[in-house]
Amino acid sequence: MKTRIVSAVFGITIFLAALFAPFYVFDALTVVLAAIGAYEFFRATGLLSKKPLAAAGIFAPIMCGVLGMAHKLGSAVLYEVCALVAALYIGVIFLVMTLCHKDVKTTDASVAFFGTGFIALLYSYIFALRADEYGIYLIVLLFAATWSADGGAYFAGVLFGKHKLAPELSPKKTIEGAVGGIAAAVLAMGIYAALLKNVFNVLCSTPALLVTGLLCSILGPVGDIATSAIKREYNVKDYGNLIPGHGGVLDRFDSVLLTAPAVFLINEFFTLIGR
Repeated sequence: MKTRIVSAVFGITIFLAALFAPFYVFDALTVVLAAIGAYEFFRATGLLSKKPLAAAGIFAPIMCGVLGMAHKLGSAVLYEVCALVAALYIGVIFLVMTLCHKDVKTTDASVAFFGTGFIALLYSYIFALRADEYGIYLIVLLFAATWSADGGAYFAGVLFGKHKLAPELSPKKTIEGAVGGIAAAVLAMGIYAALLKNVFNVLCSTPALLVTGLLCSILGPVGDIATSAIKREYNVKDYGNLIPGHGGVLDRFDSVLLTAPAVFLINEFFTLIGR
């Protein structure tokens, strides 16, 4: 547990330093995370041995960066860029399948497309949140809600966990931990709303923040369990060992995969912070 906490403190320090640096520093960090995540996915699924297909995995960070820039230009441009990027990537996959048909099978190409696709698309919403006028506050909201739920679930599970939540996919997760995660996320959002209003003098919708905390505490574990299902299928314990006590990038950021687009969409429709 000590290693896990030390790694978390170190990681949060780097995260905050990048967040308050010029926006391109944070964007570059997001691209790097997407690149590492894609590499971990290819290694876990055994696709690194398919070198031409693994080389195509470079599209993950490229797509993440391109889609992130498109978010900054507006929804109309984003739609066109998404269609273009998807078409280009499908074209690359088809080319690899054609040139290396003896080695790269349809199932290999499908897994590669799925892995790089979900990593690039879902991580690009982190770009989108940072691009907002109140981007720094929204990014803090995203990770505060997601990681407080994760931390609350972990400690509640350790202290009170008895009933397994998804024993075949994530044996350590418990129903008691899930309840603790929900409570922690909602509490964190209540505290964050109070800080925004009373310390930073920033407008926010407290009810919307509380609902966002609730949704993040539900969607975060879904992303976590879904990526765990992939690991179980390929008999892999962790995606990597880059972060001591946590595993790899996908192990640590899997819960953000679904919460990032959720926070973005909630903010688009209900304006969580500012205005």
